[in-house]
Amino acid sequence: MSHGLPGPGDDLPLRAAKVVRAESDLVPRVGLVLGSGLGPALGDAFKEETGFAFTDLPGFPPPGVPGHAGRFALGYLAGIPVASFSGRVHFYEGHGMDVPALLPRLIRELGATTIVVTAAVGGVQPGLAGGTVVVVTDHLNMMGTAPLRGWRYPDGMPAFVPMGQSYDPPLAELALERARALDIAAAPGVYAAMSGPAYETPTEIRLIGQAGATVVGMSMVPEVVPARALDMRVLGLAMVTNAFGEPVSHEEVVRVSNETAKAVGRLLVDLLPRIDEGA
Repeated sequence: MSHGLPGPGDDLPLRAAKVVRAESDLVPRVGLVLGSGLGPALGDAFKEETGFAFTDLPGFPPPGVPGHAGRFALGYLAGIPVASFSGRVHFYEGHGMDVPALLPRLIRELGATTIVVTAAVGGVQPGLAGGTVVVVTDHLNMMGTAPLRGWRYPDGMPAFVPMGQSYDPPLAELALERARALDIAAAPGVYAAMSGPAYETPTEIRLIGQAGATVVGMSMVPEVVPARALDMRVLGLAMVTNAFGEPVSHEEVVRVSNETAKAVGRLLVDLLPRIDEGA
């Protein structure tokens, strides 16, 4: 499935796909990555066909952060075949960038050509209220390393991947339109990715804001950049758990994410058939 596309030179997605294919031949059209506290977002709307713990899949480590179930499943959401990750793995846990890249690499190997990446984030700009869904239009990688470092095409060429439209503009416009139609607070914005796990200092927040970011988090970019290298359409949805200037803790991030997960689920149920129609 990934023939002709770049990669870091291992066969882990192929091996993981074989584990999945031993249980199901469902071909997903869309992949979902559900971030901190957002695992329950789909609820009963997701009709699971088969599921796996991360540790069932070659190369995937066990989840190491509360609020991340560490589970992969194939099934249907709003009648659309999807591959869903409940939780993710993070650069700040000590993994290399190759590990979070396994998420888009696996769903691409299974057949998905669109990925929806969600995350809990902090507000960087004043006036952005907690609970707002920020539809990501661009990102700022401040993690100190590049997700495609060491990737090559089959002919040996480094993965020089254009990132001018990392987040598919038509998908972003559609997500904003449907969120507003569903009376879900939403706004476009730029995601700044920090390495973590420490939260940002006030000076770092000011710097990030001056650089053009709307929200800040510790994930998404290590998945989005490989997804673009694999020629996938990307939609980024970032849930604001703490507004600009508010104190933050991981417990509060998960709490607010849990409270707003249903809104995200409603948006995804509404969006997916429309994404599929436009794919």
